[in-house]
Amino acid sequence: MAGAPSPDRNRLASLIEAGGWLAFVGLAFFYTFQFDGPLHVYKWGAAHWPRMVLLGMFIAACWLLYFDWLRSGMTLRDDNGEEDDETSGTLTISARVRMILIFTVPVIYTFLMHKMGFLLVTPFFLFFYMWLMGVQRLRTRIIVTIGIYTALVVVFVKLIFTYLPPGAGIFNAFNGKILGLLT
Repeated sequence: MAGAPSPDRNRLASLIEAGGWLAFVGLAFFYTFQFDGPLHVYKWGAAHWPRMVLLGMFIAACWLLYFDWLRSGMTLRDDNGEEDDETSGTLTISARVRMILIFTVPVIYTFLMHKMGFLLVTPFFLFFYMWLMGVQRLRTRIIVTIGIYTALVVVFVKLIFTYLPPGAGIFNAFNGKILGLLT
């Protein structure tokens, strides 16, 4: 019971986390005005897609803040009304490791994307990141990975003709072969 976080601490942590995400979204949105020049091939301009992603992040941060706030008063208790320290300690450690991975895996993905190419790295990233976010069923992860990957390639390669990072060295040639098959 001594190590259990109080509901007030949970609410404060949720507010700090959501505030951090909202500040990041606000700064990134402000930054999009620096490259919002007109494009002759895309009528909405270069900053349209980043702003849509930022809008999604804003909505997700508000959504998580709301549900974290609703759940912040809940603790695990047994039938006698006592808190289960072993279970809550395990959940806290798992949540910390998961939180660190949630922030570091996209950084690793970005690094690998520039070395190995978007087309090679993205399916593995999507598959692993879904597992990291809690999707346990293998079939679901495979189907969703294929669906998202296909949608990304169709939208960026076929519809808006966007350059995707091809990687370096042999990976550049391999990504070129994949793009040749797709176009």
